[in-house]
Amino acid sequence: MNNNEIKHTEKLIERFFNGDTTLAEERSLYRLFSRGVLPPELEKYRPVFAGFGSMQAGGEHRARLMPAFRRAVCGTAAALVLIFGVSAYLNYHEDRMLARVYGGSYVIENGHRIDDLSMIKTDIETALGEARHIEEHIEKRSPIEQAEQDLLNSIDDPDERKRISEMLN
Repeated sequence: MNNNEIKHTEKLIERFFNGDTTLAEERSLYRLFSRGVLPPELEKYRPVFAGFGSMQAGGEHRARLMPAFRRAVCGTAAALVLIFGVSAYLNYHEDRMLARVYGGSYVIENGHRIDDLSMIKTDIETALGEARHIEEHIEKRSPIEQAEQDLLNSIDDPDERKRISEMLN
């Protein structure tokens, strides 16, 4: 570099520190200080401009917007994943509730034991409904009717039970 170039560069550096340089001038300073050999009077500025040059953006970047169709597809996919996740959780939660309430229950159909709670849930609920109905029916009976029924249930002989039932009615 000749003396004029060095003086011009020093003035440019002074303007840089005063905040009066343009982006193009700043880029030329960054390029200058990234070169291998510099005059001794400029060498002291190398670390400063190397640091500023490393922070320089690679150029202007424009934000790219996702096309509307792609956003719609992504939104739909996200909604489906959410629906699937909620559905899986609800199924899991229902299985846990069934196990907590009906754990250990089973049904025998055609000689086969079925203990999958999701398959026998309706059978269990039907049996519980019938049991509630029987309890309600029993609660509606008078104490005398209850005693008579208990007496009849305690008799093993069917003929004797029939004869006593006829006498009570």
